[in-house]
Amino acid sequence: MKLRFLSVLLFFAVCFQAQSQIIKPSPEEKLITERFEYIRIIKKYIGNLFWKNFSNNDFPGTVVYFSDSASYFINPLPEMKEKVSKYTIMENDYDWNIWKLRMPLDSAVFVMETQFQFTPKSKSYINYKTPVLFCSSPELSRKEKEKLNTTQEWSIAMMHELYHQYQYSNEAILTYMLRLYEEKKMIDMDSLQGIYLNNQAFRDTVKLENELLKQAVAATSLEEEKKLFSRFLKLRTKRDIDYLKKKKFYINTPENFWEKLEGTCLMMEKQLKENFRNIQPSEYIMKNDPMYDPSFAFNEQELSEIQFYNQLDDTKFYFGTTGYNMVQLLEKNNVPYKDNFFSYASLPLELQLKYFYKLK
Repeated sequence: MKLRFLSVLLFFAVCFQAQSQIIKPSPEEKLITERFEYIRIIKKYIGNLFWKNFSNNDFPGTVVYFSDSASYFINPLPEMKEKVSKYTIMENDYDWNIWKLRMPLDSAVFVMETQFQFTPKSKSYINYKTPVLFCSSPELSRKEKEKLNTTQEWSIAMMHELYHQYQYSNEAILTYMLRLYEEKKMIDMDSLQGIYLNNQAFRDTVKLENELLKQAVAATSLEEEKKLFSRFLKLRTKRDIDYLKKKKFYINTPENFWEKLEGTCLMMEKQLKENFRNIQPSEYIMKNDPMYDPSFAFNEQELSEIQFYNQLDDTKFYFGTTGYNMVQLLEKNNVPYKDNFFSYASLPLELQLKYFYKLK
């Protein structure tokens, strides 16, 4: 999630009072709704497997889907009517509320991101204080991203963002995050990653921290785990203090928050990939989606633990990796961290582990 806005938001933020026309979908638009039914099937499956509440609703918030000629609002909030240009209502087989808008000429070529705005000057935007998932069609995605060549790969990327939207849509999480931004105690994920990439001492310490987490995950006794995690906390505390002295900013506040959200999201994604072969799409998708690949599967190498998220890689968010490894420890020890994940929005993963290990 980034706090920049797409150029399309400027287009959407044009008031237009008119009676909305109801239209029947074209074959291409029928495929859009069937792709989202596939997403709903995947969401329900992984929700039941990993995080029960995630499967409660079809969609946790508004999704804006871009084709090469139009945009489609799926599950739009009623108040968005005052913030968009003229739209038509598209009939569909699932009783979803879908608006169709023409595309602006300067719209993004590719986007797959959950975004929101929080500054007073952005009150006219559709994602003001509400997370909106913007996504390009599989066809547009394929043009821009090498690893998004099939409907299945697109759907996995969508699930990552949909899971973040589910997290941000929780009132306690969103309220806490907005308060931190307003108090200037928060930075976005890209900015935090930039600090990691541009500060050698910071990066080297994070690498040591992550190795200790990995060793704790692999430990065969609780006592060994406890010692390794204690060493991890000492390293991290020293890094936080060093950064505070240099920059006068508590880096642990955004780091703890993004570890919590990104770490659990990556665990969801890992479990999704491991079980993806068990999810059956609709017959319509299999027969009519040109980007659906019936031979798609993750091979054994791709499914090995090292191929997922426990290794630091400078091309991905470091706090996703450390957060993921802490989630592994929580899962390994059956710590009920999900029970208060949302209600205690400010509670970091590391503190839950510290409580579990009874460290002072």
